[in-house]
Amino acid sequence: MRSHRLPGSLLVLALASALALLAVAPPASAHADFISSTPAPFAIWNQAPTYVSVTVSEAVEPGTPTLTVVNRNGTRVDVGPVTLSPTHPTVFSVSLESGIGPSVYTVTWSVVSADDGHPSAGSFYFMISYPDGALPGVFPVTGTISQEQAVPPLDVALEGIGFIAFSVAFGGMLLTMLLWIPAGWDLEGEALAGPRDGLQALLRMSSLAAFAFAGVAVARLVENLAAYPAGTWGVAFGSTFVLSLLGQLVLGLALAVLLGQARRRPSPAGAFRERPWEFLPAMFFGFLLILLEVAISHSASASGWWPLAPAADAVHLYGAALWIGGLAAVLRARRWLREPTPPDFARAVLRGFSRFALLGVLLVVSAGVVLGVLLVGTVNGLVGTTYGWVILAKGALLVPMVALGAWNRRTLRRAETGAPATREAVRRLAANVRAETALGVAVLLLAGLLVTMNPASAPQPLNPTFTLDATAGGVFGIFLVNPWPTGPGVYVFQVVVYYAGNETAFYGGGNATMSFLREGGNGTAVPIVMEGPHGNHYVILNSPVLDASGTWDIRVALRGPAGTPVVLPYSVTVPA
Repeated sequence: MRSHRLPGSLLVLALASALALLAVAPPASAHADFISSTPAPFAIWNQAPTYVSVTVSEAVEPGTPTLTVVNRNGTRVDVGPVTLSPTHPTVFSVSLESGIGPSVYTVTWSVVSADDGHPSAGSFYFMISYPDGALPGVFPVTGTISQEQAVPPLDVALEGIGFIAFSVAFGGMLLTMLLWIPAGWDLEGEALAGPRDGLQALLRMSSLAAFAFAGVAVARLVENLAAYPAGTWGVAFGSTFVLSLLGQLVLGLALAVLLGQARRRPSPAGAFRERPWEFLPAMFFGFLLILLEVAISHSASASGWWPLAPAADAVHLYGAALWIGGLAAVLRARRWLREPTPPDFARAVLRGFSRFALLGVLLVVSAGVVLGVLLVGTVNGLVGTTYGWVILAKGALLVPMVALGAWNRRTLRRAETGAPATREAVRRLAANVRAETALGVAVLLLAGLLVTMNPASAPQPLNPTFTLDATAGGVFGIFLVNPWPTGPGVYVFQVVVYYAGNETAFYGGGNATMSFLREGGNGTAVPIVMEGPHGNHYVILNSPVLDASGTWDIRVALRGPAGTPVVLPYSVTVPA
């Protein structure tokens, strides 16, 4: 009996075409992470802002942003609706009551990403001081921005089930098309009965898995649309995430229908040789589904490596379908690899699947390494973040899968000849494939968890130069700290002074001194002579004076326009 295969270039051409489409697709983002705000977190203003705005790392789905501002008594001071910038869809804002007074204010925000459909939320604080610089209180926390990243269990379940369903549908179809049918090309009569029944079982499994994948797309759509206020669902259909899910739903149903029709088509003796080409549209739909999934994945946010990251992600998904979907197919069809099925047919299928799985392993591991480097970034990101731990867990599960696959290849090599050896090989492989498939399902569930989490390399909050202003004795002074105070350390302090009346540069300040006193400290201010004046600019370079967390009272003393001393008051909170 001869074993026939479709040309290997067919798979290569299909995969190359899919990857080529990535090069012309626009990059997306990961989760909508906090980048910056006005007022900035832990900023202390001596005048009331008129609005609060938040900037996140990616486009926001219209209708979903929330933004509330409350004072220390819990009274809301935000007014009007939350508005999304028409020119910058990553920025949303809310107006504040006119003339709000000195207090500590808590800002709480939430959004739904237009790129991946995942919710993000967080909170931060700012303060308005009294006109003389005195503080109305202290911040509730001395830490960085509170970024809530709870992983909804439903999201994890849907993502994991979606990966499993796609792998079984696409991988099972590829095994059927490229291995099962070519192996039975020359079978006739009674010898065709077992392979034909196995073909029906494989097509039924792949079709049901494709239906399940479409069902997951529906569930994710419903969950996403539930985040929109009533009557605003129409705006959802402009988001990348919703459009991708609609595409997954349509293509998943199309794939299921095509496979179902192929299963119902009769297979008389000799018809196997006519069937592989029937699956080309289904294979094309499978590659399109990979592209749609990649479009809303973390890899699409790695714009600095475009299109390497999404290409690696596409290869990763393709390899998982070959490997794990192929395992599920072999497990489903194992009964038709035993007698009375001809041993030559069973050997051809198993030998082909061995190469099939080896290719899948190589693709999964190599693309996974690339994605790990791009999405984790550093060793600390791998061992010091939850995202990195999940990746390590995936890697740990892959090790026994690879070991089982290697053992299966060894078993198959021993069964190259003879019907008894083939029967024994099928019996041994059944148990190993069952265990390997279970591990593969666990890996795909962890993959579902990963896509609901922030990558370790996700954008971090933007820390611009810390800026405050104060007015005293006819002088207006802008105070700057660089870098942004994130903890005790070494900082650069600058003051630029102007006339308070017309805000032109004031050059008559003479020598200036900056003093530092931490609230709750030893009660002794630390004075430091500033370098300058350089025109209207004073500076202290690389001073370690902010050596403890807490709120620091800072005073800048210089000569005012009338020749009398002027003291400009500022306050800076140093997080722990």
